[in-house]
Amino acid sequence: MGARKGTRVDKYGVSLLTGLVRRLPHRLAVAFGGLLGRLLWALSWRKVDRCEVRCVAALGVGVTVARSIVRRSFENLGRSAAEFVRLDRMMPGLRETMAIEGSEHLDRALARGRGALLMAAHIGNWELAGARMVLEGYPVVPLYTPQRNRGGINDLIQRQRTVVAGMRMIPSEGAGLREAFRTLKRGGIVGFLQDLDARAEGVPVPFLGLPASAADGIVKLHVKFGAPVVPILYFRRPDGLRHTIVIQEILSDRPDPDGRPFGTDMAKSLRMCHNVLEDWVRTYPDQWLWLVDRWESTLR
Repeated sequence: MGARKGTRVDKYGVSLLTGLVRRLPHRLAVAFGGLLGRLLWALSWRKVDRCEVRCVAALGVGVTVARSIVRRSFENLGRSAAEFVRLDRMMPGLRETMAIEGSEHLDRALARGRGALLMAAHIGNWELAGARMVLEGYPVVPLYTPQRNRGGINDLIQRQRTVVAGMRMIPSEGAGLREAFRTLKRGGIVGFLQDLDARAEGVPVPFLGLPASAADGIVKLHVKFGAPVVPILYFRRPDGLRHTIVIQEILSDRPDPDGRPFGTDMAKSLRMCHNVLEDWVRTYPDQWLWLVDRWESTLR
């Protein structure tokens, strides 16, 4: 089936909103994005209900707390979208807007000459973080899932990622995997959003105490190429405008719970990945993208 062009409403709606956000002063544009996120939350009551159910089950919180977490997650999504469409205007001051801590861990990984596997999640503003890493001189090549629908918002996303941020995106399937191999052989960095449902292709590993399917590509690439796995967290600071990237110690240097090298046992290695991701979600629950169902294939 060929790619479907975006609808005229989609095209004009995206153009209207992005044009407005780009013309506003930055602080006002980000606040407007937050309001759009809250409006989306108010109008998407079926999706919000499912998000709240997942939040209650995963974090063990009450319905009232879950509702607040999910609402603020939608607001963060709106703020992040506003920042993303303004990315070209943010680039000159992005070093001041988004601080990086722990870059020595990634430098240490790259110094081994086997490339690096950055493990990330849909938390904070992941698009902004990718642009910031490229700006810092790290050749991050994120894997992404190609969208069937073209036009409108999808074309905008791809343009911002590649033309503005300077990222070289590679699809997570087919020829994209071969490009990932070449990137690691050249000593480059391949980025993974490791908090997605891997469906039937994944490995059963619980996430936040619930049955889940984990993608095993990051562990397989570590075993095949010896590339270190480096967790990278990014979060929005309390003022709502600034961000911090925290590059953590090399995860694959740690032994698994049985004392064996990372990668020896697939499930235990993925459990180690989940331990890191779970800590991030518990620390910043209102910045994680609850809208994406992490347990879609395992809890239905």
